[in-house]
Amino acid sequence: MGFIEVWCNNKKTFVTLLLFMVFLFQFSTGIAGELKRVIVIVTMPVATCEANLKWFLTQLNDLGYKDGSNMDLTIIRANGNRQFAEDELQKNLRAGKPDVVATIATLASQAALNVLKGSDVPIFFFQVSDPVGAGLIKKVGIPSGTNITGRVFTVPSKIRVDLTLRLIGQATPKRPILFGYIHSTYPSAMGDIKKLKKTVKRRTDLIFESYQITYKKVPDGIPLMLANVEKGLQVISDKVDFWWCPQGPLGEINDYTHLLLNHSNIPVAMGNNEASVKQGALLHITPDLEASGREAAIFVDAILKNADPGQIPVTPPAKFQIGLNLSTALKLNIVVPPDMLDLAGDHVYR
Repeated sequence: MGFIEVWCNNKKTFVTLLLFMVFLFQFSTGIAGELKRVIVIVTMPVATCEANLKWFLTQLNDLGYKDGSNMDLTIIRANGNRQFAEDELQKNLRAGKPDVVATIATLASQAALNVLKGSDVPIFFFQVSDPVGAGLIKKVGIPSGTNITGRVFTVPSKIRVDLTLRLIGQATPKRPILFGYIHSTYPSAMGDIKKLKKTVKRRTDLIFESYQITYKKVPDGIPLMLANVEKGLQVISDKVDFWWCPQGPLGEINDYTHLLLNHSNIPVAMGNNEASVKQGALLHITPDLEASGREAAIFVDAILKNADPGQIPVTPPAKFQIGLNLSTALKLNIVVPPDMLDLAGDHVYR
């Protein structure tokens, strides 16, 4: 009995085995119905956005998503230009409907919502400190009931104020203590100062003195914004006791903290990130970047597995990070309480 005769006698078994092998290959690589199309829009090339992107992609990889295998990944870098982000998203939509659009920071999230509002394409935003003020959702803490959900990238203003006063209150008997807040018109900064002023409205122990400059897209607009910050220093320096770095891209720039520290004699009480504390700001209290990026990927994974974004409540991230500069504390005659040192862990600098 030759090879052809054997093959014919076992044709059904051979075909069944062949189809089973093809199925296993398709299942393991995500081909034929399992390929997930994911678009990520990154607002601008700043350290926080890049860190969130890194940990988001790392977690997707850990969950088994491989670009070119079971995931078709597109990353749109908006470079601070919302219109560009919208145009690029529109181009990608013409190539096929994505399974989810993940957006990093406010500008990218607004662009995605503007393009996809009313559609059934899920949007998951993160690194957005004021999603209500940005027009993304109506209320924090509840499901949106639409195609958008995400995480609020900020520590509640009352917590930040109370922890700061535990330290700064030791440095001066003066009341009220005046915090200077020089900020751009970027949505997260506008929302942050609004919440801070609302938090302290009925308090008599502190006041926020703000100075507003026009936001210019990053990175091209950084020199002009910093020049305007320096003008702000000249206007309000004689009115404030400590500086409070703003949220948003301006406050994330190392040169911003450097400008405050080197063009005035006023200490920086609240930094915007770990880098600002290393430079000399007393403390920072911000969402943990690794946890933020990884958490976003876990929610995106759930959406890719058919979770309804409209039923996922929008809440702050689960993990935060505190950084302290002990040299600045010593200079201000501040004794850092042991519980705050414990919270800071390895993020204590001199």
